Amino acid sequence: MFEELKNCENINILGYEKGPLAEYLGTPDEALALLKESHGVSLDPKFKASFHRFSRLGIHWRGASENSAVGGEFYLVHLLNAIIGGRPADLASSRSSEKEAALYSDFRIFDSQPRGGVGTFAALRLRDGTDEPEIWYFHMNHGSTRMEIEYQEYLNNLLLTRGAYYWQYLFTDTPADYYHSNEITSGLRRAIEFLSDVFPNNDYSDLRARLHDRLA
Repeated sequence: MFEELKNCENINILGYEKGPLAEYLGTPDEALALLKESHGVSLDPKFKASFHRFSRLGIHWRGASENSAVGGEFYLVHLLNAIIGGRPADLASSRSSEKEAALYSDFRIFDSQPRGGVGTFAALRLRDGTDEPEIWYFHMNHGSTRMEIEYQEYLNNLLLTRGAYYWQYLFTDTPADYYHSNEITSGLRRAIEFLSDVFPNNDYSDLRARLHDRLA
């Protein structure tokens, strides 16, 4: 998908980063064992099936010519790097409630939009007593919302959406009135149509249905 975006004539690449393979972490089995031994974090064995090897992998793109209003971005870090890196620094502010501050302390960011985003990221929420972290999406202006998918499904949908801005909202229970000023709504609608035209071999009917359901 990364190379597909770079070689697509309908897309302008504004920046990308392809970090080295995290070979020092060994096999998925060894990496999960290291995580448990060094940080006391246990992950379900199914995480091995979605164990991308790059220490970091990111790309920032925008549609060419008349589609320049459509864009996307992702910046993935290795699963272990996300967890070992600890909670996001300075996320909680003086305006944050105790409940919000406690929630943020559980976050471990694995995907973000540092070039064109507005303080957005996806994070694992680590909780004691479970080996299946929740997935949350955070927007600096609108706060955090839990996603209805797991980490493995997140990566699958990232492949499909190519990181189009705000795709994560299609997998939350965010009410329709949250999509204020049509910023998110119009962006998602344009993105789905653009991706359908540029990548006709992919099926975007589920994304269309999800957007329709959230606006109904």
